[in-house]
Amino acid sequence: MKNIKLIFTSMLFLLIAFSCDDDGGTSKIGAVEGATPNINKIATADQGINILALQGAGDLNLGLTLGVSTGEVSSMDVVGYFTKSGVVSKATLQANVTTFPATLKYTKADLIKAFPTFASFGLLDKLVITADLKLKDGSVLKMFTDNGQPAYGADVANSTLWKVQQTYTALCPLNDASQFNGNYKVTADTWQDYGIGDIVPVVYNAANGKYVFRILNTANPYLINGSTSYIIGTINPATNAVTVTSNEQWNYGPGQVYTVTGTGNVSSCTGDINLKISFSGSSDYTFNLVKAP
Repeated sequence: MKNIKLIFTSMLFLLIAFSCDDDGGTSKIGAVEGATPNINKIATADQGINILALQGAGDLNLGLTLGVSTGEVSSMDVVGYFTKSGVVSKATLQANVTTFPATLKYTKADLIKAFPTFASFGLLDKLVITADLKLKDGSVLKMFTDNGQPAYGADVANSTLWKVQQTYTALCPLNDASQFNGNYKVTADTWQDYGIGDIVPVVYNAANGKYVFRILNTANPYLINGSTSYIIGTINPATNAVTVTSNEQWNYGPGQVYTVTGTGNVSSCTGDINLKISFSGSSDYTFNLVKAP
């Protein structure tokens, strides 16, 4: 029987390394009371990079709110990390923001100015928007390293209280959920029902709903009712966001019966499915799938 462990993450201040300039202008690393921004997409703005608008006559409308979640912050630089063909570029989108909460807006012209190759944004490219924080003691705290790697731990990454970054991937017109029909390869499952590379069937049936797909559990080795239980994913076609429920409780054995809920997103360009799933109110577990060849 699977040994299931619920992970409880701390929502206390994070102690992370930061860089600052000393009198000689050299960089040194220390650890102090941490600080975090809170960055959220505006619901009425673009939730991804509209490829048709970017490459055509249309415009982009990226809108976010920027606030302070924790720490003594005096100002922030809004920074972007553009990953194109696996190569990461960093640029400052807006410097020295001092009033919080702040509203941020970026157009096609803004993004191309920051990243000259942004006009050729590809299906597998992505833009991450985050912030570098200047604390009231003069210290500078960065959420990411200069090569685009997160500089924070799991407590911050999994927080339900704040978001330290927002990711934009390619959006393509989504007419229905039919492109998500087929076999999928597991790329992440922190609940650990599946191993990396395991194949999971995803089914689209128009009778279930135009933007609905099912992730079947027939290959799950731990579920007693794996032949009948499945995930129901409902896509919001305006944002590619997904709401997750299950058709029935998942039964792992006596005392281990769970109600499954969650959220996530899909890529209407590549068919990827990325979910955060909760089991009877547990912490969110990552469950990511890519279309199998």
